[in-house]
Amino acid sequence: MTEHETSGAGTDSTASGRPTEKRGFAYLRQVAASRDLDDDVVEQDTVTGEAGAPLGSLSHSEIGKKIVAAAFRRATTAADRRRILRDPRPAVVVITVPSSAWIETVERYLNGIKRDWFVVARSGTDRQHTANVGNEAVAKALLWGRSVIGVATDPGRQLPRTLTAAADVQIELSDLDTDSVGTAMRLRFPGALVAVPPDALTALQLDDVVAAMRPGVSPEEAVELMRRASRRRSAGNDVSTAPDLATAIEFGAAREFGLALARDIRDFKEGRQSWADSMKGGLFFGKPGTGKSVLCASIAAAAGVPLLRFSVASVFEKNSHLGTVIEAFKNLMNQAAGIGSCCLVVLEEIEFLPRRDQLDDRGGGKSFWLPIIDLVMLLTDAGLAANEPNGGAGRPVGVFIVACTNYLDMVEPALLRPNRLEVAVEVTPPDAVGIANILRFHLSGVLADEDISAVARSLEGATAAECMAVVRAAKRTARQAGRAMTLADLAAAARGEDNRSPQLVWRSAVHEAAHAVAAIVTGEGGLVYVSIESRGGHTTVEGDRTDLPTLEAIERTAVCLLAAGAAETSIVGSLSTGWSGTDRSDLGRVALLLSHVHACSGLAGNLFVRANMDAALEAVRADAGLARAVEDHVRELYARAVALVGRHRDRIVAVAEALVDKRHLDAAEVVTILSDTPENSSEVPEDRR
Repeated sequence: MTEHETSGAGTDSTASGRPTEKRGFAYLRQVAASRDLDDDVVEQDTVTGEAGAPLGSLSHSEIGKKIVAAAFRRATTAADRRRILRDPRPAVVVITVPSSAWIETVERYLNGIKRDWFVVARSGTDRQHTANVGNEAVAKALLWGRSVIGVATDPGRQLPRTLTAAADVQIELSDLDTDSVGTAMRLRFPGALVAVPPDALTALQLDDVVAAMRPGVSPEEAVELMRRASRRRSAGNDVSTAPDLATAIEFGAAREFGLALARDIRDFKEGRQSWADSMKGGLFFGKPGTGKSVLCASIAAAAGVPLLRFSVASVFEKNSHLGTVIEAFKNLMNQAAGIGSCCLVVLEEIEFLPRRDQLDDRGGGKSFWLPIIDLVMLLTDAGLAANEPNGGAGRPVGVFIVACTNYLDMVEPALLRPNRLEVAVEVTPPDAVGIANILRFHLSGVLADEDISAVARSLEGATAAECMAVVRAAKRTARQAGRAMTLADLAAAARGEDNRSPQLVWRSAVHEAAHAVAAIVTGEGGLVYVSIESRGGHTTVEGDRTDLPTLEAIERTAVCLLAAGAAETSIVGSLSTGWSGTDRSDLGRVALLLSHVHACSGLAGNLFVRANMDAALEAVRADAGLARAVEDHVRELYARAVALVGRHRDRIVAVAEALVDKRHLDAAEVVTILSDTPENSSEVPEDRR
């Protein structure tokens, strides 16, 4: 959309640019056309469209203009209309439209009234659409006695500052609703009595509605076309197939939060609870595939409200111009407000909005991002009720918001304040019972009489998405074989194709067995399971949450992590990069733990905090003395890990052999092996380390 600055065609101008009034046929058309804006009545059947076309032949342009006319009547008072149309003094009018899709139609509508208006229509997609551009032209138009009308999605940023500062009338057009579309329907289909249901307009833009009233369709077909477009634009918002939140135990503690939020939404919707007393939303974080988006759909289904998904990442895929991005977020909130009395908005990939404390001004980064971040915080602020009397510009009442991210540390902290997202809730991978529940959900009644608990245990550590993929693979195997699916198909799909060499399987088994044995013998925490399935090795331990971390607890965790490397060296005969090489490896995690100890706490005896927790590793890497202290500490703990492996070498081998055979062991099975296998009589000799 480019900028349009035009004047109506119903007046003549002198050479100096000053209009001279002509009261002939053009004036009569002006009076007739202005009834759209001036009268609070529905047009009679005698009104014609462009070039005298009968109502049933309204053009694309005329249909859009009739919807705009209805929106104007709702958004203006009689005093506003008198000031704009009848007052001989030039008027300055600012019109805020719901989205850029309205701008061209609003401009045509204004010019069709045939007054000598200077119209400035801006979408924000051009770099010239700023408050600093066009001020001289506005001033000249007013000096010549012409009224000036500005049209934009964000007038304060997109229209000339002279225009917005001098505004006599400010009009904010609301998004599509059944009244305005119904008006256009009655004009497009004279005599037809067809109601436009609200769900037919969900997620639609102005052009979608106009396109639905194309030539050759009946009123009923036009409504059905709107419904179809609505469904397509709302793809991903269907909650009818979401898991029942009441029984979705796979979501763990996040389910309890979801139940509480759904209850608050339902109570608000049914009038049992005020907006002020309601939980406004939250933020779900966790590794990819844990089912954060599915959980949101379950919450909406449990609350009985529509779901509206919005991908923050998608805003920046094609056109990341500031005006376009800002318009997208404002359109989202307008759409949410227009859905009804209550809805749940899901902001996917919220981490695509950077943290303000991580911005810099290189390349104009800060000047681009700050307005966007500020707008999102404003739009999500439920303390500024946008649709209450005298409300602010914040979140509309009844719009509950949940955001999702894989990276909590990348989310702007201010978004978690009260009345915004409020609280961060982790969505963790399901346990064996939760996995069984997920498998049952995707099996949809297949294998209903079979015990799938063993398959579920073998999948411990898998995400909800991986469990879904297992069921799909099992169904595919049976379908291609031309038979019903069996439990063996499900078990085979859970195991997956394992193309690893025997040497790699043995190394993985020793590595994970060392973690598991160390966790039990050191009292590090409650072992849940240990696995070397084809998806990779996993050892899950539930840590002690009854107290804050102490130096003893941190060192114990480090020893359990380092034990895997010591076991590979002692039992396999060499170390691998599986133990080190990245910040997420065993050695990398130990380095991070001890960097926190030495750079961020007084646990190591130092009483000076050198860095925040999220910058500990960088601080250690930049300080040679600090790096030596961490290195010495790691060497001391590695010696303890070597001694532990020496005392429990036979136990680690026994657990590793069981893993090679079964690929998955729960805590009880590991404890049984340890009970049946005594400790080594002495530590491993130096030459075997």
